[in-house]
Amino acid sequence: MHILIIPSEEYVPSHNPIAGIFQHHQAKIIQAHGHQVGALSFTFKHSYLSLLKSVVGITNKHTRKISYLQRIALLLKKTFAPYQHTLLIDVVEGINVVRCDGFWGSKKTSLPLSKLEIWQAYFPKALNHYIEKYGKPDIIHAHNMMYAGLVSLEIQNTTNIPVVVTEHSTEYAVEEIHPQLHHKLEEAFKKYNSIYAVSPKLIELLYEKFVIPTQMKIGWLPNVLDTKIEDAPFHSPVKNENVVRFLNIANLIKVKGQSDLIRCFKKAFNNIDNVELIIAGKGVLDQALKKLVIELDLQNKVKLIGQIDREQVVKQIDRCDVFVLPSHYETFGVVLIEALSRGVPVIATRCDGPECIVNEENGILTPLYDMESLSEALIEMYHQYPKYPKERLRNYCLSLYGKEAFYKNVMAIYHQHTKLEKA
Repeated sequence: MHILIIPSEEYVPSHNPIAGIFQHHQAKIIQAHGHQVGALSFTFKHSYLSLLKSVVGITNKHTRKISYLQRIALLLKKTFAPYQHTLLIDVVEGINVVRCDGFWGSKKTSLPLSKLEIWQAYFPKALNHYIEKYGKPDIIHAHNMMYAGLVSLEIQNTTNIPVVVTEHSTEYAVEEIHPQLHHKLEEAFKKYNSIYAVSPKLIELLYEKFVIPTQMKIGWLPNVLDTKIEDAPFHSPVKNENVVRFLNIANLIKVKGQSDLIRCFKKAFNNIDNVELIIAGKGVLDQALKKLVIELDLQNKVKLIGQIDREQVVKQIDRCDVFVLPSHYETFGVVLIEALSRGVPVIATRCDGPECIVNEENGILTPLYDMESLSEALIEMYHQYPKYPKERLRNYCLSLYGKEAFYKNVMAIYHQHTKLEKA
């Protein structure tokens, strides 16, 4: 089978290899079973206005990365040949990728449907280029309705390529969707029966946010472990120190709850010395969290180590005793299954995603925004973490979220929808 994967973010670009990484993990698993897998990757960085501003010294996050002469050259190129040199071929660990570097032109990015319209303008060009190069896919797997899902579903009747959409997005919970875009999304949810979400709670949220007929069933397709983490040699490290180590890996942003975690850690272990909290990640709250650690006099117990690569993720998880994810909202919580796959018990908040992962056999769920409960959970795990058998945690996790479990689930979905289209 030939599968084309289309994320709504970029597909593991060199400048940000974390973007689209979950989709890449899935692509590699499918490819390893002998299927042809490719991807489309879209980015829309520049407009006439942003390029003109950059020439007079008013830059944004995209134009400040290129030289003054490059800005002028780009402005001239986009003025006289806006569609030339927008499609590039790339290969990421054996996955063929067509990258589309689109251009906003004179379109106003602030209008509610502007981004959808720019996707609609470039998507057919990128898809046709991919088909010319690698052949027509049997199925398209788009990730997130905004915007890969919407444009993929729109063209399936004209291309006769069936489309499956997996919804991951937190935007439905944390942001207000403009009524015009909301209408477009609702029409898609009403019309198509090939839409899945990564957690049961996200499915519930979609039914709450949109008027969807009950017969239009949204299925559950959970995320999958990174095979590099699953395949890393598994063993129980011998503890050479009498320190109980807690670990958090996430972007340093408000919704991930690291500020809550640090405050609760202070409350739980103010008079206990043999305990440590490691926080890995980067983000806008980096300096604020470091300042909070100093204010609470936790320099000897709490360490912020910055963003880490996949090898370091495995090493940090294997060195810790408990993993903590105190998020305010998650659609799933991949880091939780990464920890469980290494035999580490977890603490998470009831923030929608973790409820389908964490139970009394593998960790503790605490009420959202309940600092007292989070502090108590930290103390409980400090004493109880050795009682969670590592092999049992790992085996249970792999049975639901390992590569073989994912492959079985996703191929059943692909076969179902390709048969429906051919019927």
